[in-house]
Amino acid sequence: MSGTGGAGRHTEPLDVHLILRRETGHGPEILLSRRAGAVYAAELWHLPSGHLDGPHEDVVTAVVREAREETGVVVEPADVRAAVTVHHRSPAGSSRTGVFFEVRRWTGEPRIAEPDVCDAMEWVRLDALPAPMVAYCRAGLDAYAAGARLAVHFQLPGDTIAHDPGADRLRLVPPVEATESDPTARPVPRTQLAVRRRLMNRDMAPADSLAPAEPFTAADSSAAAGRPVVHAAVPADAEGIARLRATDEPAVPSERDHEHVWMPPEQYAETVLKATAFACLYFTDENDRPLQLHSVYSPFHPWQLVGGTMDPGERPWQTAVRECQEETGLTPSGPPRLLAMVYSLPGAEWPYSTMGLVFDGGRLTTAQIRAIVVNPQEHDEVRVLPLPDWKALMPPRDFARLSAVAEARRTGVAAYFDAWDW
Repeated sequence: MSGTGGAGRHTEPLDVHLILRRETGHGPEILLSRRAGAVYAAELWHLPSGHLDGPHEDVVTAVVREAREETGVVVEPADVRAAVTVHHRSPAGSSRTGVFFEVRRWTGEPRIAEPDVCDAMEWVRLDALPAPMVAYCRAGLDAYAAGARLAVHFQLPGDTIAHDPGADRLRLVPPVEATESDPTARPVPRTQLAVRRRLMNRDMAPADSLAPAEPFTAADSSAAAGRPVVHAAVPADAEGIARLRATDEPAVPSERDHEHVWMPPEQYAETVLKATAFACLYFTDENDRPLQLHSVYSPFHPWQLVGGTMDPGERPWQTAVRECQEETGLTPSGPPRLLAMVYSLPGAEWPYSTMGLVFDGGRLTTAQIRAIVVNPQEHDEVRVLPLPDWKALMPPRDFARLSAVAEARRTGVAAYFDAWDW
């Protein structure tokens, strides 16, 4: 132990950082604020953050308080998730420890609640962070995006407060799993970990995709440590994300279990959602009465739209055209016009989820309908009926899907239908 008493013992500030995160069609976005006024790092982008108020306040209470004070949103402590801890040293030589927390659920709309120290607030993509940004904050976000749990960011004299890509001092500390399999593992500069930088909206497996895992021996671990590594499925956390943990025994299920390991793509691919895909065409006659084919192989779903399962290498519209040719002898001209996206959870009839696209096949003349030639191995009848008349001939969920497609045609607004389950 260094020092001879309390006077010689090093102390340093502890601060908390809020990663308020939302999902968008372009990827995850986080909330940043721009510092202003007579404060440290004015005019630089930063996460909502602050110090503990005193020894009475723990880090979770502190980040909940800072969220309310700086952004006006209300966060429940149970919705706070540990993201990454960063040990930082500034260019001036003082050090501190920052605990970064992720929050995906809150109440209220973020706003500038402290205009004397903040002059802008924006949602930004996690993979397109703005400049100029506080280097300490950028280090924490880069570590978070890389999936690290602990990082060191010791700047050197002469470095700038703002992030400088040419002077990136971030080092990611390997987790226990890495050091167990490789006793020589050391903190690695982030620039050498580009291949491992994977944004979490793309590489975390949905909870429903994880069946109880069979133990397997990872070659690198067994060679280095002489023992198997068991990857066990664990329940999803509050955001519907399931993580994988490397242990000697199957993991004990826990709602708080957020551990995960990096896996080669081919191993990771075995853990993700398995689904089949289909593409269909919605035809009507000239009076907008839906056309369907009668199945000879499915008593559970006797009346079907024209279409079928996608073949490997096909795109959805290609599937729709091929299936239409095979089932009716017609060739849709396009261009493709999407009417509905259909999602089905697995069940007793089929063990996988199903995702499908329904395209508008158009309105057929009486002559075109009479010219349809069905494949007798799949269908034995073509029928055209007013929409309400189909209800008595179909299971409720099949009719609900047909109704949603018809409404999409009528309104011109594509339908999202996720209530058709096996």
